[in-house]
Formats: sequence, C-alpha cells, structure tokens
Amino acid sequence: MAMGLSRLDIIKRVLRISFSKPLLMFSSVFLAAASSLAYFIPYIVIYDLVKALLSGSGSASNAAILRMGLMAFAGSALSVLTYFGALILSHISAFDTSRDFRLSFADAISHLPLGFLISSGTGKEFGIMGSGIEQIQSFIAHKLPDLVISVLYPVVLIVLMLTVNLKYGLSMLAGILIAYFFHYRSMGAGGAKHMMELYYDALEEMENAAVECVRGITLLKTFGRSVCAYMTFNKAVSDYTGMVIPYTRNWEKHMCWFVTLMSNAYLFLIPAALYAIDRGIDPTENASDLVFYLILAPSAASIIPKIGRVMEEIMRVYENIERMDEFLLAPPMRESSAPERLDSHELRFSDVSFSYEENGTSKAISDISFAVPEGTVTAIVGPSGSGKSTISSLIARFWDVDHGTVTVGGKDIRDIPYDQLMSSISFVLQNEYIFTQSVRDNIKAGRQDASDVDVIRAARDANCHSFITSLPDGYETILKESGVFLSSGQLQRVALARAFLKDAPVIVLDEATASQDAENEALIRDALDRLTRNKTVIMIAHRLSSVINADQILVMDHGQIREQGTHEELLKKEGLYADMWKSYGRVLDWHINRKEGGSDDQTT
Repeated sequence: MAMGLSRLDIIKRVLRISFSKPLLMFSSVFLAAASSLAYFIPYIVIYDLVKALLSGSGSASNAAILRMGLMAFAGSALSVLTYFGALILSHISAFDTSRDFRLSFADAISHLPLGFLISSGTGKEFGIMGSGIEQIQSFIAHKLPDLVISVLYPVVLIVLMLTVNLKYGLSMLAGILIAYFFHYRSMGAGGAKHMMELYYDALEEMENAAVECVRGITLLKTFGRSVCAYMTFNKAVSDYTGMVIPYTRNWEKHMCWFVTLMSNAYLFLIPAALYAIDRGIDPTENASDLVFYLILAPSAASIIPKIGRVMEEIMRVYENIERMDEFLLAPPMRESSAPERLDSHELRFSDVSFSYEENGTSKAISDISFAVPEGTVTAIVGPSGSGKSTISSLIARFWDVDHGTVTVGGKDIRDIPYDQLMSSISFVLQNEYIFTQSVRDNIKAGRQDASDVDVIRAARDANCHSFITSLPDGYETILKESGVFLSSGQLQRVALARAFLKDAPVIVLDEATASQDAENEALIRDALDRLTRNKTVIMIAHRLSSVINADQILVMDHGQIREQGTHEELLKKEGLYADMWKSYGRVLDWHINRKEGGSDDQTT
C-alpha cells in the first residue's frame, strides 16, 4: 500500500480513474454544478418574499407572490432535473468504466504467473473483480455528482450565510465547525484512510478463509465439524469483528454528537438573535434575516453531511484501486511475441533452481538437470515435498525459474509465446476442474474450434463416450464444478478427452489415476496408453506400479535428483528408490487380521 498520501493526492487519483470517459463525466459535472446552484434559488426567493411581507410594502401583492412562487418552483424543478441528468450521464460512464476495468484486470492477471495469483489468494482476486470494481462503479455513478455538489454547496451556502447577515452567518458557521470536530474524531486516531486499510485487510483475510472453508465443507461435514470449528475461518471472522466493532463504537459515539449538532444548527442562531434585539436593530430586517436562517439551517443539516459520506467513499474506492494496482502493476510474465520453430519436442532442465519465497532462502528444487528425449516417458518419484510437482509447474510456467533454463526443442520456454507453449503441452491432473457448462463444452476446453465429430472421437478415445450418451441430455448435460451425475473417475475421463482433443506433443501427468476404483483405473490407464503413444511424457507418480515401464525414472529428494535410471537399474542400486519400492510392496501386502475371539486389529 502506498503510504503518506494526502487526501488531495487520493482525490486526484480517484478523479483520474473516474474521468476515463471525459465527455460524459464533464457533462455530468456541469449538470451537477447547475443543480447545486439551482438548489438555492427557492431560498433566495423565499427570503425576498418574507422581507416584502414583513415590510408591509406594496411589493407583496398577489401577483408578486404568485410570481415568486413560480420562481421558487422553477428553481426546485431545475435542480431536480439537472441532478437527474447528471446521474444518467455518470451511470453510463460508470457502466463503461467498470466494463473496461474488468476486462483490463482479467487481461492483466492472464499475463501474470499463475504462482503469483495462487499466492495472492482467490478471495482477493474475487473481491476485486466483484465488490471492488462494483464500488468504483457505484462511486462514479452516484458519488461523483455528489462530490461536485458537496464542493459547490458549502461554497454557495457559506457565501449566503455571510452575505445576508454576518452575525447570524458566523453563529451558524460556528455550530457547523463544532459538529465537524466530532466528525473528525469519529475517524479514529489514524484517520479514515488508515481505518479503510485495516478494514480491507481484515475483509480480505476473511474472504480468503471463506473461499477455502466452502471448498473444504465436505471434509468438515465428514468429520462432523461445524463451520465455526474451522479454525482459520473462525480466526479470520474474529479478527474482522475485533477490528470493526471498536471502530464502529468509536464512530457511533462521536457521530451522535455530529448528527445532533447538525440537525439543531438553528439553536446557534439564538445568541445572535438576542444580541440583535439588545442592540435595537430594525425588528423587520432582523426578523426577515432570522426567518431566512431558520429555513436555511435544515438545508445545511442535509447538505453538509454529504461531504463526509463522499470522502469516506473516496477512501473506500482508493483502497480498492490500490489493491487492484497490486495486480495491474505487478511485473507480467516475460513473453515473446514471435513464434518459435520447434524442430523437436525434447524437454530439458539445465541447472534449474527455484524457490517459492521471494528471498529465495528455501529452495523447492536446486540445480537439477535432466533431459526427456522426444517420444519417451520420464517418471518423477520421491517423498512428499521433494519437488515433483514443482517441476511440472515450471514446465507450464506457473512460475519462472530463478536460475537455469527449461527448454522445449532446444528453445527456452520463456522465449516461446505462451499460447504456442500451451498448445504444445497437455496437462492431466489428479483433480481436474469442471466448468459449469455442458459435457461437450467441457471437452472442447481442449480445443475450442473442434467439431462435434472431433469431440465424440476424443470421448471414445478417453473411454467416456458410453456413459456420456447415458446422461439425461447426453453431451448437452450441464455439469457443475463438482460434476452432476458423474463420479470422480468419469470426471477424470472427461478431462482426458480434453487432452485427446488438444493432441499436444508433450504430456504432463500428475498422478491421473490416483484415488480411483479398480474399474475406473483400468479404463483411465487404457486411455492414457493411447494418449501418450509416441508423445514426450513427464509423469509425476505416487504409485510406483505406474512407473515400471518408464524409459527413465528420476528420484527426487529435498529438491534434488538423487537417483536416475530405469526401474531395474534403480532396484540394483539398492538406494532410495529400492527402499521406496520395498515400502510400496509392504503397502500392497497390507491387510487387517483379527484374532479369533479377540478385539484387536493387527497389520502385517
């Protein structure tokens, strides 16, 4: 967050954003200014009328009263109509601006490394795309005309107060200043901007925790835990509550005084009126001036608080703009625009190091080098946290390497346009994402221009055509994120159909058969055999039985390649892989025995 900015700096920044559609906004500002000036016409007319009536002169004839009444009505009508016109223009500009914001924000994050987006948290991105941009839209649509009015109203009001009668004007102005002292105190010790920063930090943490909690609701229910028992979410809500409640109480305490004083500003006229009577000022003139200020006082009560509301909204909008800047100003992923000619699809890591931390103190992988010849299968195994999935993430450029190079066909992947790189690689993950679309559209995510014949062929290759045709609407059946009508194995085969449709020369498999029953695993393995035929394959494996036939196996441990070779070669080394294979064999042989007549379970 940018620190040390004055209110004027913040207002300038917000206004630059708001005037992205200058013609519409200048027209809106002009109409809002006209509305604020027309608003005071009835007060001036009424003052002249009261003065004429109290003086007893002939200027208060029926015709004159009617003429003044029509002038007052015309002033009020003009104020309403011009304000309505200002709102129409500001709304049009707001809708256009919010559309541009959403498109530019989506475009900006599409050029950022996926790792940056993951580390930022889904709740933050969702908050910006949703409520954040909506608040900017609301400010431009509603508050910008009010800002013009809030600036112009007080100027005209103070001019009127000090012009008609200086003593009454100063008395009323003193009341307003005292009221605003309490309004300032309501912002807290750090001011409105500081409170907005604290508020949005707490709200952001709560949104991130809420998204994670919703995603894990199945697990919570499975273990019989309530949502409140989910400690991260519970703490985030408590932190948010602990921030907003004390501030709200402080705000309420001082705002009660502010509202009371502004609503009864006419009471400050009493000392000035008594002073005028004591000094023997002309009763007629004094009475007409007093009536004018008594009428004007409620107007001040309704106009002046608009400034506070507009300023608060400016701080809120600025906080959203700053949070959007974290993405818009983040360095985009380095990307080439000129397509590269790839003579082969050999994949190679050369002295690659990478850390998820900015300071780079803890390396996820360190100085690893290996080659995956075109048309071969390389399996990567190792303990949890050894760096297996990091390798697949670097191939996809979810992050860029800190040191070394990753090449495809001898070309650094950072020099290959991202679209070209992604068209060359298919990913089959353990938990594939399903869009809330038809089965057909979910498969076509692999290639948007695919024909229906291509989609069906890919589904057949992925062993999912038969169950798709049995769905209520076949290929037109709408799936949800969790997969309506489909088991996890069926969802995985739909994801495989995407890879068949894409037909990329490089395949990255991240344990695509994990957590599947025997029938689905057999169907998925059969589909994978067809998918990977004559392809360059990287296989992130947890089940060692799936890597036996790999052309080479890389054994990862603590971010480094400890062993490399075929299954038979690694067993002969009697190293880490051999130990893992023995452990895997014991898992396969695991079963539960119960002593006859006993109650204890034993494992062998």
